[in-house]
Formats: sequence, structure tokens, C-alpha cells
Amino acid sequence: MADHTGRTVHTVHAVIVAGGAGSRLAASAPEDAVADLPRKPLLPGPDGRRLIDRVLDATASCVGRVVVAPPLDLPGLPADVVVTQEDPPLAGPAAALAAGVAALQGSRTVADTDLVLLLAADLVDPAESVEVLLAAALEEPTGCVGTVDGRMQPLLSVVRSGALRAAVDGRDFTDAPVMALLRRLDLRETALPSAADIDTWDDAVTHGYGRTS
Repeated sequence: MADHTGRTVHTVHAVIVAGGAGSRLAASAPEDAVADLPRKPLLPGPDGRRLIDRVLDATASCVGRVVVAPPLDLPGLPADVVVTQEDPPLAGPAAALAAGVAALQGSRTVADTDLVLLLAADLVDPAESVEVLLAAALEEPTGCVGTVDGRMQPLLSVVRSGALRAAVDGRDFTDAPVMALLRRLDLRETALPSAADIDTWDDAVTHGYGRTS
């Protein structure tokens, strides 16, 4: 499809993994913070915006968005967001992605050439990196996986829907890492400006998402 200028317009969707246990964050937080520590995607930043809100802001133009998390654990999501969960719960990020892909395909018509962003919900400020990924993917038959300083960032990727569905269909990704899924895809490595996320309390404090007193 082309817009009025003749440029090809690609439909973009997003699958956001938000259902991890967050055990490293809880284990590294000070005792006075653990009692009222929210689930990691709900950590508020200095401006009150939660981590999940930052990722949703970066995907606001997507036609379809799926968040993979326990349905009652993430209040305040936009009305267009579909929420699903991997089965069994906490079966790992690859299983979460597979569940998200199935929910996306089940919620709307998704063409094989559509682009699907695969993102973590704990990214600090993913908007610029998402833009870089999408621009790079326009020239790729399968998609792109982000890298920062040569290190692969599997939950900052974008994949053609048809290739993603073929990689997922009929396979059990229980307790598998994301790369177990991405290794089935021929993705171009794409350098990103940032992949900052929050795994520990030190990460949270560094990026303004944790109390220091």
C-alpha cells in the first residue's frame, strides 16, 4: 500500500512482554522499598509515567498491540491494547512472545508483510530505538534485531508477521529464552541508540524509577 506521496506504508503491530516475575528487582531493593514495590512495568518515573506507559507511547501508532501479562496486574492500559498470558504462567519470555503472536493474529487480520515489534515492558525510553528499528526493517525481507555496543537486544526487535508466525506455529517455547525463537529467523543486526532497561534496584535509581531515601 502507498500513501499520497507514493511511499510504501507498512502496517505495524507490537507484542510487549510484561509478565516476568521481576525477582532481580525485588531481591536488590532495600527493605523499606520492598513492601510497596509495584510490579516492574508499573514503576513510576520522575514525571509519574510508568515504564509500561513509555513503551506504549513508543508504539502509539501501531495498528494492533498486545501486552503479555497477568490480566489483573496492569491497570490503566489504553482501550485498544489486548492483554493475554502465556500458558503456563511464568513460562518464560519466548513462551510469552508466542502467546502474544497468537493473540495478535486472533484479534485482527494481520498480513504476512506487516511488521511486528517485539518489546520488553521495562525499557526506559524506547521511542528512538523503535524508530531506528522500523526504518531499518523497511529494507529487510524478515526483520531486524537491535544491538547496543555489539550486544544483541532480542526484546528490541521487529519481524515480518509471516516469518514470525512460521517461527512460532506448532512449537513449545516453555522455559526457553527469547533467542530460541529469534534464532529461527534471519534477522539483520541493527545498532540502536539505547536499550536501557530496569532489572535491578540500582538500574531503577539510575533512571529515576526508584527512591533513594
